[in-house]
Amino acid sequence: MHSVLHRLFLLLYVAPAHGFEVTVFTAEDLPPVRGLERATAVYTLGDTRMPLARLTFANPGDTEQAKREALDRLSSPAGQAVLEAVRDKATAAAMAQLLHIERLPAVLVSPGYVVYGIYDVAEALRKVEAYRATP
Repeated sequence: MHSVLHRLFLLLYVAPAHGFEVTVFTAEDLPPVRGLERATAVYTLGDTRMPLARLTFANPGDTEQAKREALDRLSSPAGQAVLEAVRDKATAAAMAQLLHIERLPAVLVSPGYVVYGIYDVAEALRKVEAYRATP
């Protein structure tokens, strides 16, 4: 009976990460992580210079014309998408550093658990649940 109640309590406390945040850190060049729908936030690390390369253009030779073209590119939907991609990558890098993420992929289960090297959020949550269940 005690075991059943303990498991029910654990299930209610941990079940699909309800009640605490699940943050996933991965990188562009890693295999995809499964179960991202269970994550509160997903950060994908990558090179911020890559998206910016899509905004380059040949120098027209006139500074004012170059400024106009640069502003036109930045204000276009494609330019806005590039700026958003750069912001996302910079935010991912900052959050990983702030939270002391050491390896990727990482599933951070707040408060206080990080599972490294697992490409499935459900599996990472099971590992946290099993760890928490051990006295």
